[in-house]
Amino acid sequence: MEEGSWVEIGVVIEWASQCRYCTLPLNLTADDINTHANKTAYASCPRVLAQLMVVGRHVDFGDGSRLQIFRHANGEVRAIRDEPDFELDVDPFLAADFYLYQQQRLQHDPPVDSRINYSGHTGRWESDFLYTDASVSSFAKRMILTHFTGTHHTNLKSIHLNRRVGGGRLDGLLTYSHNFVASIIIEDEGDDNIVWVRVVTTEAPVAGVSEDAPFKDRFPETTQLARVALGRVAPYVFDGQEDDDSDDDDDSDGHGGGWDDMDDDSDGEDSGGDNASAEEESGD
Repeated sequence: MEEGSWVEIGVVIEWASQCRYCTLPLNLTADDINTHANKTAYASCPRVLAQLMVVGRHVDFGDGSRLQIFRHANGEVRAIRDEPDFELDVDPFLAADFYLYQQQRLQHDPPVDSRINYSGHTGRWESDFLYTDASVSSFAKRMILTHFTGTHHTNLKSIHLNRRVGGGRLDGLLTYSHNFVASIIIEDEGDDNIVWVRVVTTEAPVAGVSEDAPFKDRFPETTQLARVALGRVAPYVFDGQEDDDSDDDDDSDGHGGGWDDMDDDSDGEDSGGDNASAEEESGD
């Protein structure tokens, strides 16, 4: 099988694991590989879609449904259920309203139109409004999150605001987006107080910077975003600072070390400024 990057699908599977829809690592079998008739069929799909066809069925929603992709001989693609109402329109025509999607359209991870949604009221996957996701990987993550929120108790706060309030921050989020996805995964491995911190990104490395250069030099935008979320932990992750236990928090507030500093920017500015999100996704 073709060895392309699996970063986008890796992020999808990490999300599914966090929601308890799969267990890592995944062990692929011949049945997974055989979702494609042959290498030619695999290569004929956008890479991320082809990969999702292989691993998607391992995302088990626990109610008899899975993040399974069905591809028919006529080229029709369906998801979750092999039924006409669950069809995906991969790489559709996009109206002018979706200019951000057009600007950042990726051949290997193109936009998707679908009507698939999970209803928390009926407890079923349904076909309703037309959704346009920025990419195949965005669609897959929406399926995971819509099922998770539809099957768990959630609390909601909403408000209508002028998009230019607060210096135009909301307008900026709607009209500008990084053309990459970055995520931080913090995993408790059950080894005393040790946790595994991973920063995963699809950001393209800076041209001319050696592959042996530090992560922060090769992927500066991801590093900048992650520093906001990690706060005082960031130097340990990116700058080589070593843990000597001198600044460990006693967790007296029950929130873990550095909790009160999460909204404080190192430059003294409010963290709600540019690049304040720990995750930025094209078009989302």
